[in-house]
Amino acid sequence: MDRAAEKRLKKIYRLSDDITESRGSLLSVTYNQQRDDLTSEKRRANRMEDLEIQIDKLALARRDEIMRHYSNAKLIRKPLPSLPPTPSPVPLPDLPSSSLSRSSSTSVPSPATSPVLSPVPPTRPELVPSPVPSTRPESVPSPLPISLTIDVQAEDSDDKPPEEPSIWSTEPLPVDEKAYYKKCQQYYDITQMPLVSVSDKIFYDGFELATASLVCVIDQKADDFDAESFLNNIRNILNIDDITISKIQSGCVKVAFNIFEKFAGSEKVIQIKALYHSLTDKLLKMLGMLKVLFMYMGDIETLDETLKFRSQITLHPEWNYIYDSTHNYWNGTLQDGRDRSSYPYFCPIGWQRFSFYITDNFYEKFKGWSVCYHGTKFAYGLSILLSGLKPAKVIAHGEGIYASQSIIYTAHPRYSEIKKIESINEQNFFKDGKYVQFILQCRVHPDNIKTIGRETLGTYDAIIDPNINNDVIEWLIDSKGKPVMDFNDPNSTIVCTGLMVRVTDNHPGLLPESQWWYNTFSPDSSQWEIMGFDFKGVQKQKENGDTCNIIFN
Repeated sequence: MDRAAEKRLKKIYRLSDDITESRGSLLSVTYNQQRDDLTSEKRRANRMEDLEIQIDKLALARRDEIMRHYSNAKLIRKPLPSLPPTPSPVPLPDLPSSSLSRSSSTSVPSPATSPVLSPVPPTRPELVPSPVPSTRPESVPSPLPISLTIDVQAEDSDDKPPEEPSIWSTEPLPVDEKAYYKKCQQYYDITQMPLVSVSDKIFYDGFELATASLVCVIDQKADDFDAESFLNNIRNILNIDDITISKIQSGCVKVAFNIFEKFAGSEKVIQIKALYHSLTDKLLKMLGMLKVLFMYMGDIETLDETLKFRSQITLHPEWNYIYDSTHNYWNGTLQDGRDRSSYPYFCPIGWQRFSFYITDNFYEKFKGWSVCYHGTKFAYGLSILLSGLKPAKVIAHGEGIYASQSIIYTAHPRYSEIKKIESINEQNFFKDGKYVQFILQCRVHPDNIKTIGRETLGTYDAIIDPNINNDVIEWLIDSKGKPVMDFNDPNSTIVCTGLMVRVTDNHPGLLPESQWWYNTFSPDSSQWEIMGFDFKGVQKQKENGDTCNIIFN
């Protein structure tokens, strides 16, 4: 990636953060949390309008940057025209008059028979609290295909608007799909964010989308689901004007949207990429507040294939191991007669391995493939296992997926997030532990290792791993130009064979094998805060003689 492209990406990320902050301010004003600063409804309405204009400008700038980055298009925008005066806010039903918001006139159709929907206005609606839930009828007809492109007004029906088709479906979810959503539910319960998936086809050169879809699965009963408010909230959070509901399935409530209808096939792909790269943790948490436990972007055909494949990912408990002196342990290179190429496999002491079933005759298919490790954030640990391995955003040796032959190096908090176990769901999942780290154990063929390089944490002369030299401790794996690697696929360039878990009763920075961490950054470096590492607090524990023990469940 050249410097110009890196600058564009940094600008895209910065604009995304600015949009998120502006939306947060808008929500605070909308829900009356800044009442002390806005003493009148008029000033409050003006502030809301200013924030909306600011969000629109930022979104337009971000979209232009993304178009330039992915299509090398030179876009010239004329200044935005002055907006007409905004009417006074209309009070929402069943809410106090202080909680006001300009609500979109977009309506979600109720079950009927005509194939026409009411048009979606060009204005962007705001997040609104759900009013009294709309009730789904007991019996509904089969869903009809819906396409919304033009504004239609009934002229030959005695001035009565046309009836609208049913978007509710009584079609049951397939067994594979249900199984997958159960995994997503567990992810959501722990992280309070949706698991996000995207069609990997959008990263192929020359691919075009006939129809772009957005699918959300909500942790809510159908009778309690208000489709109109949900549509408004999704439009606002994702900043998509061109979006309509095409189908709703009951059960866990699965909502399918048609998006970017006004764009051509190749432009749809660009828009999906833009949407995917704009999803910050803040936006995901906002989606989590809407009880969205799963979200997919791309074509429906790929989603169906992915769901079937993902539901079949299973644990392989006969290959689960605990690595310590009382369970599984060896010194130096493992001598078991299996071919792992020229890169030795050292004991990952202190970690517990949960093995995945990849394929029959594993050692025949992966003969000559080497063991490596990929660190990840706590929330990404479950997401990666279900959605694919994302290449590194920090570019040091080039584009691709970063891995290491050393689990000690991979355990650094820059690569493997240290998560404090706090919520009830986390405590139930990691019994008796206070901190947890995730690392992925993978297999890679030596031909797919693009670069073997020096550590990039700046440890100077500190010894990281006594088995591996600092100069050859970091690997760059060829991702074949795909920002999302479906690495549970046995035909992938890198295959995840297990999840390595380390649970401790105190901060892992107190472990003897972690002392090299303190050579990577100065005590006052902002990097510690960015990594969520309480440097001074852990340092004080060290001075007091506190220790850390590894817990195996």
